[in-house]
Amino acid sequence: MVGLGLTGQSVLSYLTSTGEPILAFDTRADFSAPLLEQTYPGVKFAYGVLPKAWHKHISRIILSPGVPRSERWICAFEERGIEVMGDIELFARAASQPIIAITGSNGKSTVTTLVAEFMQQAGFKVGMGGNIGRPALDLLLDPIDYDIYVLELSSFQLETTYSLHALSSVVLNISEDHMDRYPSFDAYIQAKTKIYDDTELAVLPQSEASDFWVTRQTNKVYFGLDKPQSDQDYGVIMRDNQAWLSRGVTPLVKVEAMRLNAPHYQLNALAAMALCQDYALPSALFSEVLAEFSGLAHRTQPVAVYQGITWVNDSKGTNVGATLAAIQSLGYQASQQGGRLILLAGGVGKGADFSPLAPGLNHYAKQLVLFGRDQALIQQDLVSELDASIELVRVTSLLDAIICAKAKAVSGDIVLFSPACASFDQFENYHDRGEKFAAWVKQTLGIPLE
Repeated sequence: MVGLGLTGQSVLSYLTSTGEPILAFDTRADFSAPLLEQTYPGVKFAYGVLPKAWHKHISRIILSPGVPRSERWICAFEERGIEVMGDIELFARAASQPIIAITGSNGKSTVTTLVAEFMQQAGFKVGMGGNIGRPALDLLLDPIDYDIYVLELSSFQLETTYSLHALSSVVLNISEDHMDRYPSFDAYIQAKTKIYDDTELAVLPQSEASDFWVTRQTNKVYFGLDKPQSDQDYGVIMRDNQAWLSRGVTPLVKVEAMRLNAPHYQLNALAAMALCQDYALPSALFSEVLAEFSGLAHRTQPVAVYQGITWVNDSKGTNVGATLAAIQSLGYQASQQGGRLILLAGGVGKGADFSPLAPGLNHYAKQLVLFGRDQALIQQDLVSELDASIELVRVTSLLDAIICAKAKAVSGDIVLFSPACASFDQFENYHDRGEKFAAWVKQTLGIPLE
C-alpha cells in the first residue's frame, strides 16, 4: 500500500483484519511512522524510495488518493500487469449493503451530511464516510450492522475505483479544480463522472452538459432551481406566492422554512432528497431536518458580527466554483442590508483560472484582498476584469488580510473569507486555516475567545 495518511492507515487496519500480507510505503522521504510500526509489527515499512527487494513481492498496489496515479514508478507496475486500486475499490468489493455515492466540485460534504441526516431520521443505521469524516474502510470494521452507506467521494478516489455499485449517485457540479493534477479539464470531468459507471439511479444537475455524463442505460432524475421538467425531477415551484422545493408538481419543503435557504443550499437539499427517493421518505421528514440544519464548519459560517459587520468563514471554499457560489449568496445578503462584500482569497491556486470570479465581485464587492503563494496569479487573472471601483490589495498573510478588511469595512458589509485555493502554503489544511481565521478575527476585533 502507498501513503500513510488517514486513508492509508484505514487500509492497514482493514488488510490486517483480513490477514493479507502488507508492505507499507510512503513517498515522503522526511516522514516516519514509529507508532504505526509498533501497532503493526508484522508489516514492513519504507519511506521515500521503494526498496528494490520489494518489487518481486508486489501483487497489487493500494494507492492513497493523495498520490497521483500518473507517477512514473506506479505506471511501470501497471505496465507489468500489477493492479492499482484505492481504498474505495476495496470497500466496494467487500460492502454488502446499499451505497449512496456523492461527488462534485462543491457541496458534496453538505449533501452527504444531509442524506445521512435524512436516512437516520427515518430510522436507518447509516455509515457515513469516505472523503468526509471517517475513511470508508473503517466503516467495514465497525461492530454496527449498517443498513446503508453514504459516501462522499473525491475525483482522486474515483480514479482508482472500478467495482462501485451504487443505489444512487450524483455529480453535483463540475468546475475547475485540481488542474495541477489533471492534464485537462476533460480528464477531471472523466474522473468525477466515473461515479455513474454502475448506479441504479443517476441524479444529475439541470444542464445540457450533464446529459453526457452518464454513458450507460440507467434511470435518471434531474435537480435544479427551475420548475421540474417532469414529475420525476426535483426543482422549485410556487404555491400561494411561496417558493417550495418540489418533486414534479408535488411540494415537499417550503423554502422560507429552511434554516439555510440561499440558492446553493436549495440545490444541495434537492440533490439530497433525490438521492433518497428509493426509500420514499415523507416530506415532513425533509422539512424537519432542513429547518434545523445549520451547515458545516468552515462553509459560509458566520464567526462574528461586530459593529454591524459580519465576518464569514468559508475556508472550505478551496476552488473557484465554491467561492463564486459564496460571493453570490453572501453578496446578495450584503446588498439586502445596504452593504457591500469584501473578499479575502488566496493560497495555492492548483492551476485554476480565477477570472470567473469577476462578474460576482463586480456586482457585489468593494474590496478584494489577496494573500498567500499564488496571489500574483489571481491578480493577473482578475485585474483587467474588475471594475475600477473595487480596491485590490495584496498582503502577505491571512492575518494581514483581516486587518486590511477591518480598516475598509463599515456597518452592513460582509467580510467573506473564501480563498478559492488550497491551504497548504501556509496552513495544515482547510480546517486549520478556518480555525485560525476565526481566532484572528476575534483577536483583531477585540472579541474574547470562547
